[in-house]
Amino acid sequence: MSNIFTEQPWIADTGPIAPALSGAQIAVNSRRSALKVLLSVVSVFFLLMIVAYGGRMLYQDWRPTPQINLLWANTGVLLLSSLCLQAALMWARAGKADWVRGALVGAAVLTILFLVGQLAAWQQLTGMVLGDFSNPSVGFFFMITGIHGLHMAGGMVALSRAMRKAFGQSDVRSMEHTVSNCALYWHYLLGVWLVVFGLLFTGNNFEILLRICGFI
Repeated sequence: MSNIFTEQPWIADTGPIAPALSGAQIAVNSRRSALKVLLSVVSVFFLLMIVAYGGRMLYQDWRPTPQINLLWANTGVLLLSSLCLQAALMWARAGKADWVRGALVGAAVLTILFLVGQLAAWQQLTGMVLGDFSNPSVGFFFMITGIHGLHMAGGMVALSRAMRKAFGQSDVRSMEHTVSNCALYWHYLLGVWLVVFGLLFTGNNFEILLRICGFI
């Protein structure tokens, strides 16, 4: 009889209530969401640079950027660093502390090697143009590769923190989310570089780029 007065039939039964998230879980989800927002903003930024590059190609003073073979090797190094972080994530889930540490160190070394290689590519390009920077494609090369390099260098800050955690504790499963965020960031920058390198710096893709940018 008492149930008649306590029941509220106008409120829908939604089933069992999900347990509340802990403070640590909320922080993990917040960092992941913030990273995704950051990557979305960076995506728009690089897309605008590609469109600007395509639009600038329409002017008569445009000349293709000289080909730099070193960029192929740099691309391979960046791919290997991304694979190292994916391996670190896999081993973190498996609880293999030593393997995680080794993979993180490998990713850091390869990333530094990539950045050094990009600087070497700058030097090669400077020697090819003999100090003549009137070609707008050269300016775009320095700007786009420089901004991408700055994003890689910024990612090294997060990677160094992940390495400190990995070497400072034995339970690597607890840092799975940190490694996962680093891996996502590296995979993303690898994807951005493959698009930029493939479209802009592997040859005269004039018609393809203009079609993508909607100019023809």
